[in-house]
Amino acid sequence: MPDFLDGICKRSRRGPFHRQVDACGRRTRLLPLSAALLLSACAGSPTVPDQAAAWDCSVCQDADTVAGHLATVEQIASGGLTPSSTSSINLDTLQSLAQSVPTASNQLTYALALGSAGHANSDPAGAGRLVSELLNSTHDLKPAEISLAKAFLREFEARAALRASMERDRLEFAQQLKASSASEDRKVAALTMENARLKKALAEAERKLSAVAEIERSLLEAVRPATDAPTPPPQ
Repeated sequence: MPDFLDGICKRSRRGPFHRQVDACGRRTRLLPLSAALLLSACAGSPTVPDQAAAWDCSVCQDADTVAGHLATVEQIASGGLTPSSTSSINLDTLQSLAQSVPTASNQLTYALALGSAGHANSDPAGAGRLVSELLNSTHDLKPAEISLAKAFLREFEARAALRASMERDRLEFAQQLKASSASEDRKVAALTMENARLKKALAEAERKLSAVAEIERSLLEAVRPATDAPTPPPQ
């Protein structure tokens, strides 16, 4: 937190303002993104402590709102409950809230939770569409929320493109594997047919050899009686 903002928070003794600043201070330490947004928003704020004392601290309130969105995203990624949370939430709860109380802030919270990484139901493509539709519609989002939404939108689009690329690679690999398997099947079928043909040819050759051997035996038996006939005694 900038020194001048820390000074404002310390000098202020109004309950709601002090709590908001303290809350935003705690969350910005845990969530660096909200701190970055706070610093960006404070770029045009007074830098002189005396002038800052009169500042209405709307930036602190915006940062607290952003920290709330990020805390919800963290809670969803952690399975619905974190050590700092007091109740469990899930996507169904956030969706129901966004539908029953369709404020821009509630819709943004659901979209960010839907697309955030770290949980099984993450849908960056669907979340990107929701955020785009919200930003292109008439809404009452705070400047810090708009910056947060745009930052997450870029991340959602990048992850959705990566997922699409991975899916194309998976389908291409599956097609190659299927083609290779089909080719192997054809080779196996061809080898099976060739093996059957060779077996048939071998059986035919063996049959012919048996026939030739049978003919040879018949010829030998026909010749043997003449050669084996007894020689007549001399006169």
